[in-house]
Amino acid sequence: MYQQMVENLKKDDLLCEKSTNERVLSLDIARILAVSAVIMTHISAIFVTGSGTISGFTLGNIFDSISRVGVPLFVMVSGALMLDENKDVSVRKLFGKNIKNIVFLLIVWSAVYAVVYSAIPPLMKGEAFPVKDVVRSFINGHYHMWYLYMAIGLYLITPFLRTFVCRANKNKVLLFIGISLPVQFTMPVIQGLSLIWEPAGYLSAFADRFYLDFFCGFTTYYLTGWYIAHIGFDQKWKKWGTCIAGAVSVLVTILYVQFTGDYKNGYSNMNIFIFIYAAGVFCLINQLQNINRGKAKNVIILLSKLSFGVYILHPMILTAFNKAVSYNGAPLLYIMGGFWSVCFVSFICCYIVSRLPVVKKIIRM
Repeated sequence: MYQQMVENLKKDDLLCEKSTNERVLSLDIARILAVSAVIMTHISAIFVTGSGTISGFTLGNIFDSISRVGVPLFVMVSGALMLDENKDVSVRKLFGKNIKNIVFLLIVWSAVYAVVYSAIPPLMKGEAFPVKDVVRSFINGHYHMWYLYMAIGLYLITPFLRTFVCRANKNKVLLFIGISLPVQFTMPVIQGLSLIWEPAGYLSAFADRFYLDFFCGFTTYYLTGWYIAHIGFDQKWKKWGTCIAGAVSVLVTILYVQFTGDYKNGYSNMNIFIFIYAAGVFCLINQLQNINRGKAKNVIILLSKLSFGVYILHPMILTAFNKAVSYNGAPLLYIMGGFWSVCFVSFICCYIVSRLPVVKKIIRM
């Protein structure tokens, strides 16, 4: 059955490919892992934040920490593709296709989520149509829609980054990343430290005096994705050292949140430990180049092409799961059951939508 599904999707044009039209399966794998991690984040987060009466902080923290690689992986995949010097990424294409498509998806899905979460519930209770709530919800977007806004920002800066991102300037790219780490990625660590050691707060204020905002944001992940995918490390100890550093970093994240409860700084995408963890995972995935034929390749291609739609759709599936399945006091069972259920239903729904002639456009970036 999945063979037929793959053949159907091959007709579509959303490909993750090199300039030679050869698919980069490592990027496909990264996409699948990224959307899976995002789903796990949204399922396990409730156990960490302590919403309601749900307990299971330790398990929630472990799964939530591990899954924080999701968004960074998405951004690094985009960097590997959009900053490829051998790929034609003109300003006309960026505005006429990439940004245009994201704006379209942002409008459509903001409207859908506004109706589903802000309009339908009161109407079902016999209340008046909540115009203000619907408009506010549409403008703000659902909680996961922030990624689309951020993606637009990355595409806007892409033409400028492409003027110097190339193999000849690999050391300059590495320098940018190196400067970004102390400028931005240590800030959540310092802010967390200031909770127990007041002088650390002065260090954060001192760093702000340099106004190095242009080194901040998701640009560093964007550049790191390009660097690992196109330059990489020429020595094995550097490759595996990066992977090991990533494993250590996620362990540090787990322990930090476990003992401090400061999940806002601990889980921040701008935390240096999350950055090292994500870079380590992407480096490991980038070494998976030998899956080039057979059923495994077909499954990877299929799931990768549906990943963006799954990202957009999964909150609705998660809401349905939470309403249909009550918490039974077993956090591990609830987290894993929710994760696999939401993943399975989301992918199936996205595949069905992807086969509809017109509607398929709303799940493909």
